[in-house]
Amino acid sequence: MDPLTVADTYAHALFGAAKEAGAVSAIAEELEGVSGVFKEYPELKRIFLVPTLNVPEKKDAAEQVFKGRISRELLNFLYVLIDHHRVSSWDQIARKYAELVDEAEGLAKGVLYSTVPIEGKRLEAFEADAGKAVGKRVRLENRLDKSLIGGVVLYIDGKLVDLSVKDRLERMKQQMLS
Repeated sequence: MDPLTVADTYAHALFGAAKEAGAVSAIAEELEGVSGVFKEYPELKRIFLVPTLNVPEKKDAAEQVFKGRISRELLNFLYVLIDHHRVSSWDQIARKYAELVDEAEGLAKGVLYSTVPIEGKRLEAFEADAGKAVGKRVRLENRLDKSLIGGVVLYIDGKLVDLSVKDRLERMKQQMLS
């Protein structure tokens, strides 16, 4: 099965269970927390991936580490991943779950490329304008791109809006050549 399909399937199942339990946001925070633990302690995640340990041993390890620290729903979800040998998909599942939460909340995430840092009120203004354009609340991450010369490039919901000086110069060049 395609890893993205695996992540989609499990993330949708977890989202449905979390919605039913009224814990969508809480589960999102816990997923992020467990992902952080796995990043900080990669050997812990490896315990769930090692083929020499059997499923009950892996579940016991999960219980020892996470019981009382995460919700019963998320611990049970981890057990399901252990049962089906899908813990290796944890990061993709967590990412997809976060996307589902954003979608349910009408939030779109995007990237604002610029030559200088954009933050505070100026970033909020870009988010408000982008939100009007896509009909959603928008949260932008600013990334620096020195190749732009000036202006900005916005990437949101699979759409690219190039408002850079570099793009304007390129268009002018094409007009002059044609």
